[in-house]
Amino acid sequence: MAEGRAGEATIGIVIPLYNGARHIADTLRSVLAQTHSALEVIVLDDGSSDDGAEIVRSMLGDPRLTLVQKRNEGIARTRNAGLALLADGTEYVIFLDHDDLIAPDLCARLCDVLDRRPDAVGAFAIADWIDADSAPLGDGEFARFMRQREIVRDGRVVPVAPGEDATLPELFLANHLYPPSGILLRRSAIDAIGGFDPSYRVADDWDALVRLSRLGPIAALDEILVGYRRHGANASGDTALNVRESRAVWARTYSSADNSPADRRALQAAWRGMQRHKFRVKSEAARRALRPGRLLAACRLQLDALAHLALIRPLRRWGR
Repeated sequence: MAEGRAGEATIGIVIPLYNGARHIADTLRSVLAQTHSALEVIVLDDGSSDDGAEIVRSMLGDPRLTLVQKRNEGIARTRNAGLALLADGTEYVIFLDHDDLIAPDLCARLCDVLDRRPDAVGAFAIADWIDADSAPLGDGEFARFMRQREIVRDGRVVPVAPGEDATLPELFLANHLYPPSGILLRRSAIDAIGGFDPSYRVADDWDALVRLSRLGPIAALDEILVGYRRHGANASGDTALNVRESRAVWARTYSSADNSPADRRALQAAWRGMQRHKFRVKSEAARRALRPGRLLAACRLQLDALAHLALIRPLRRWGR
């Protein structure tokens, strides 16, 4: 780990690498070009079958960079292994995906946010899609998704203002703080929750953010500073897996013994408010379907709406 400029806190950047040879060099160049120089960069090759580790090895002339090769254990265990390897004095950590790119001032800007917000456990920036060749993709579509955050207030679902903190009731319902490449976390906070839960395959970062938000808010930096790469190998493209793990996050969070009485009240209000909102939206869709005479479609939509109204809490079996 190389020393940075005087007064700079050290940021650990943990990069799980799995068959990412095509993009890892570009990712590392974006990391090593940070204006915040006090970095501890650990790449963990998770049993890859390509030559990604050799590409990383060719860049080890930068003393801030370390390569660790290990057997395949999945992303959550790999993130935890990287966390355990960080030096004792490393104050912050980013869990960077091996194919994403970060703007040169990402670390400096997020560090500034946390310096001003001692109550916050982390800070996040906005990401937008890039393609396999690092060109912009989607006309700002993903950045709009990240900014379309919602929360339940007074029983109604309302937008979260740009720059507003992310808190437990919001993160419980949905995770718009994605990818983790743009989130700077306090090392003490991620240590306090015990890292990532390896029972998840794709929602381990969402689950960790929910658990972190019991300790404090996650501050927003409403600027696009991350290139979130989209390609055919993205694990987040598995719809069925995402549905299963979303349900697990809801069920485990709602019934967790770590919830304070205030947490339980907030989670109950958020869940019921969201289900009533979905009931209203789907009931209106059923009414619209009736107008052109689509009776069967209208009946299905109304039954779906009623199911939301009946779902007064996440089903416990979802969390198993």
